Amino acid sequence: MRSLLVCCTLLASTLYGQSFVQRSGTHLALDNKEFRFSGPNIEWLGLEGYGPHDPFGPRYASHFEIDDVFATAAEMGARVVRSQTMGDTVGCPRCIEPEEGQFNDGAFEASDYALSVAAKSNMKVIITLIGDCATCSGGGIGQYIAWHKKTNFQDFFTEPAIIAAYERHIDAVLNHRNAITGVLYRDDPAILAWENCNMCGILSMFTHGNLADVAKWSETIGEHIKSIDHRHLYLDTTGIFRNDAEILNNPSVDAFAFEEYPHWDTILGITFQHTTAETIARDAATVVKHDKVFIVNEFGWDKTDWATPDDLKHVLDSFAHNPDISGDGFWALQGHLDDFGFQPIPADTSDPAFATKGESGEWWALYYSGRKTLVMSAEDMAGRAQQLRAHAYEMSGVPLPKHAVPPPPVIGSTVLGGLLTWRGSAGATRYSIESMAPGTSQWKLVCDRCATDEQGQWIDPHPMLGAHYRITAYNLDNAASAPSAAK
Repeated sequence: MRSLLVCCTLLASTLYGQSFVQRSGTHLALDNKEFRFSGPNIEWLGLEGYGPHDPFGPRYASHFEIDDVFATAAEMGARVVRSQTMGDTVGCPRCIEPEEGQFNDGAFEASDYALSVAAKSNMKVIITLIGDCATCSGGGIGQYIAWHKKTNFQDFFTEPAIIAAYERHIDAVLNHRNAITGVLYRDDPAILAWENCNMCGILSMFTHGNLADVAKWSETIGEHIKSIDHRHLYLDTTGIFRNDAEILNNPSVDAFAFEEYPHWDTILGITFQHTTAETIARDAATVVKHDKVFIVNEFGWDKTDWATPDDLKHVLDSFAHNPDISGDGFWALQGHLDDFGFQPIPADTSDPAFATKGESGEWWALYYSGRKTLVMSAEDMAGRAQQLRAHAYEMSGVPLPKHAVPPPPVIGSTVLGGLLTWRGSAGATRYSIESMAPGTSQWKLVCDRCATDEQGQWIDPHPMLGAHYRITAYNLDNAASAPSAAK
């Protein structure tokens, strides 16, 4: 038995040549070198439509969707991605924990695949252990409160039975064996950190709860995690350190994270500390003074957060040039659908006012090549995506490379009346389409980079019965992919 455990440990430590990210004082280290990163939040890797509403969800992400979004993240220079739904889903049939104490091993299928792709892509993943919720109020905390027939959110942090229930959920995640790699999650170096919750302390603050209870809960959870897994980092994202600095002294915590959105300042009534590059730097300095690592787990990239590209650049530069900030993650990256076009806008709305001020993917969902929303123009989104790309490479200390050549598109299963759909290519901005008349062997260019993923389809104005088509993707450097297979 011992030889089997040693074998699995060696496999985990050498999986795809990866090592564990470690903490070195107030910095992160990988293979004895400082490790800094920028990358996307990809909330849906474990389960789509679980938190932000998706008209197709809740559903498991397909292998193509996961491959596509990791290819896009790689094109954007990411070294780390953060995903809430790879560890936190509760209270729905496709969740990790559909009912309290009942665990669905099949719910890890998409997460297993995502971790295998992350490893092959030489990326790390931050996994949240409780975040959103499919059917309850108050996020995942609300589900535990409902299961235990409580009404006070503070009970989540103080009630021994609820804490024990949450620890059982943690056990199920950390002890899950990846069906693809055969490695237990607790042994997988593709995971950077376990995150205790998604700003769960806000509920305590808004309901006038005792933040000392939240701080004690964080240490209890950290001790539990490290009793099972001493190699991964423990990340506190309760969000309370501004209001209760005692939590910064918790010995089990390796890193603290905060979510930085000017968008929410007015709506949440935050007037005492409006979010700026300078206040973010103060957050980092506060954490580092307590000999902990600081990460900006989420930040807004759009015009509702930073009105102009110059404003965004100022913030990104402040991250890159501040050694107190070890990493950052923008919210949030979307990708292509299995069949054609982009994934739908999460938490969508048709109300322009709500789209601008409320909780809607119309302002925060980023599609790499640019997509028009009620808040963002396609051109502005595309331009800011390039700012994020340049920033990620700067954080990593790597020169900005040329854009990756996109993979070949895949034409849809049917071509009717000259109507073509295609599976999009990561990093593509435009597509050219060629046709071949029946009985000939010559391809004719009928669409010279005139099609986009925003359209998701193209109609031949002069279709011919029995014609064949093929599609080529182009990146921002106008480098062409190999053409698709003909149909």
